[in-house]
Amino acid sequence: MNRTFALPSLKFAGASAQSAEFASADCVTGLNEIGLISVNNIAGNPQDVERVVARKADEQGASWYRIIQMYEEQNPDNWRVQAILYA
Repeated sequence: MNRTFALPSLKFAGASAQSAEFASADCVTGLNEIGLISVNNIAGNPQDVERVVARKADEQGASWYRIIQMYEEQNPDNWRVQAILYA
């Protein structure tokens, strides 16, 4: 079963290890979009997915990221995600 999540305001509480932070759709007005990332085959749960996105955003110099698509692939606990990066 595929699960799809809309994450309009989810913020990962443990993001202190990364400098990039989650931004909800209503908070990105005025931020500069600097890229889009797509990551496939992330094992784990939605919080694991967000940790991966935060790390990737940080590696690319983003201050903020917004997850625009996240869904579980055919294999349970195997995720695919897309996020917009902002400066």
